[in-house]
Amino acid sequence: MIAAASSLKGRRKLSFPLRLAFRHIFANKTRNGLTILAITIAVFLLCFLLAVVRGIDAGVRSASSTRLVTQSAVSLFVSLPMSYRPKIDAQDGVAIASEFQWFGGYYQDPSNFFPQFAVNKDRFVDMYVNDFEIIEGPNGITGPGAREAVKKAFATEKRAAIIGIGLRDEEKYDFKIGDTVPIIPAIYQRADGGAWEFVVVGVFRPLKARIPDRIMYFRSDYLNDSIEVGEAFGEVSAGVYYVNIDNSNQSEVIATEIDQEFLNGPQRTQTVTEAAFASFFVSAIGNLPLFLGTVGGAVLFSIFFSVVNAMLIAGRQRLNEAGILQSLGFPPITSTFLLIFEGLAVALIGGAFGLALAIGTQDLVVLNFGDSIRNYEIDPGLMGLAIGTSAVLGITAGLCAGIPFLRYRPTEALRSIG
Repeated sequence: MIAAASSLKGRRKLSFPLRLAFRHIFANKTRNGLTILAITIAVFLLCFLLAVVRGIDAGVRSASSTRLVTQSAVSLFVSLPMSYRPKIDAQDGVAIASEFQWFGGYYQDPSNFFPQFAVNKDRFVDMYVNDFEIIEGPNGITGPGAREAVKKAFATEKRAAIIGIGLRDEEKYDFKIGDTVPIIPAIYQRADGGAWEFVVVGVFRPLKARIPDRIMYFRSDYLNDSIEVGEAFGEVSAGVYYVNIDNSNQSEVIATEIDQEFLNGPQRTQTVTEAAFASFFVSAIGNLPLFLGTVGGAVLFSIFFSVVNAMLIAGRQRLNEAGILQSLGFPPITSTFLLIFEGLAVALIGGAFGLALAIGTQDLVVLNFGDSIRNYEIDPGLMGLAIGTSAVLGITAGLCAGIPFLRYRPTEALRSIG
């Protein structure tokens, strides 16, 4: 009987500080509410910026180790002669090469822009066998036979185009197999002033992070032949050559040999790995991952001091309470734990709101910036990082405010003005 009463008394003594901590969280609604809002914004920005950085890195990491890119040594905006492809094919270690030419048109309205590339009709599908999965071909063919059906149709129909699954499934495009898609040119104007027409013969799903799902590939001879007969204006050329090689260990040697072949012109070349070529677009606007990471760190750093300041204010208001708790027999560390608990609870609430906001706006970000912020995703690893960061932030802030309570005596705490 005595033991039971003692146990009940102990449980009541333990639960009292926890009830007190919860009461403090809701007692200072304005201060804690603003603190939660600040943490919400900080965690949202942290998730957004890290998702962008991870998306950029994923595109570079997914580059093929057995593919090179040959471009002009002067600039990416300087085209290469079509006569270069047979000479690239002749180099030792080269498996297959294809020209890629940027088209730069849009569908119906300039806001409906997606990338379009002119590629070799006989080589493109085989070059990208490990990079995307053909999910639908002519006459609705799916499964293992879809790739061969698309390859045949791409070689047969001069206006043939292969599109990413995003152009089929998004409502504003909704392109289907057999559809004739008009693309209004921004570079290669037609003599009649009209749009280029492409016939969809295949739909693919990207298997690598660097390939967007809203993209179109069409036959380069359709573009070049139209220019040669005067139906369109422009230059018959290749923007770059993508080169599949047999052995990734020989990439530097093969790249050097290709560049040596064109050392005397008419256009000197620079051949790099696909990963280095992908990194070029990131470095073109500076070290974007470092910049975004720095911004995210600065935001989190500033919010940390805001939370610490809020907890220090809370701590100064609890001196009388700390004296009363010590007078009732609670050790000094009890008040420290109360502040740590309060800081942790406030930080986790703010972190949860920030994470929910980041997840809730993910589809909106992808819809509006998908082509620019490729592979944007709030993945489980990022969720764990956001919650973990919030927890560390709250515990550290509570600890900074609670440590001084360890040196107060009950009489000193009771004499303070709360």
